[in-house]
Amino acid sequence: MTRRASLALGVDIGSARTRVALVERDAAGRPRLVAVAARATGDDASGAIGAARAELGTRERRCVLGLGSADTLIRAAAFPAMRGSERRRAAHFEAARFVPYPLDEAAVRVVSTGDRCAIGVARKTALQARLNAAKGAGLRPIAVDDVAFALLRAFADADAIVDIGATATALVVADDPLPVTRSVGIGGRAFTAAVVASLGIDEALAEARKRSVGLAGAGEYARAALVEQIASALIEHRASGRSPMRGIALTGNGARLSGLAEALERALGLPVRLAALPADASDALPADVVRAASPDWGLAYGLALWETAA
Repeated sequence: MTRRASLALGVDIGSARTRVALVERDAAGRPRLVAVAARATGDDASGAIGAARAELGTRERRCVLGLGSADTLIRAAAFPAMRGSERRRAAHFEAARFVPYPLDEAAVRVVSTGDRCAIGVARKTALQARLNAAKGAGLRPIAVDDVAFALLRAFADADAIVDIGATATALVVADDPLPVTRSVGIGGRAFTAAVVASLGIDEALAEARKRSVGLAGAGEYARAALVEQIASALIEHRASGRSPMRGIALTGNGARLSGLAEALERALGLPVRLAALPADASDALPADVVRAASPDWGLAYGLALWETAA
């Protein structure tokens, strides 16, 4: 049997769980998801990455990492014709206008996108932490991608994605030339804390209750606050008329919280659904498994597809 060519591993290092996606090209050269392995991140991201890779049983060492909106900024800019070195200097000057911290704490890159340029800025400490974690697991990072691009790559039919992590929620809206990203400081742990405060139970019981029945009347103010902030950002974007909005996809650990999709639908008047990877994303896994796991696997899968877009 001919060995299929593997893409670089997609490594999603979350505050709660780390996921590693293995994607290979089929005989026609199309990327196909083979498997995703997950481990609790804990205090040892390198260990989590290494254990997940071992489960996948792959010898692939190249990987693509992701950084979210808390640690990255991307802006479009129009520069006149200039040499590459001049464009890099101009990008640093432009970045100094919108980066909210000293520029010497940032890594700045500029990429030409036709008649415009994209300026990407990453906080050096967060970037280095990702790189160290991957290298500590024996991997060789070939890129660090912005989470917004990876999510839109994974869920190409989504106009907007709400990615609910453990500590924060990211809103990603497909737009031209660059996606629009907003970060909200409410995530799954805030829902658990709200249940603890409402019922006076310990965190383990609150987490179990949240996973089984949702908030169910306890701590629903946390969900309402998240819905309000997401709705406000989306309404503002829709008012700009920059891109059509036909529906919203939910991803991340908190995507399945009971009542969240319905609350967002009521606030926005738009369909809200759990994100689903394309039906043909994998020829190795059952379609129902891929569909059920899509909100959890999407980011790692989108990172693994980086080479197909580069």
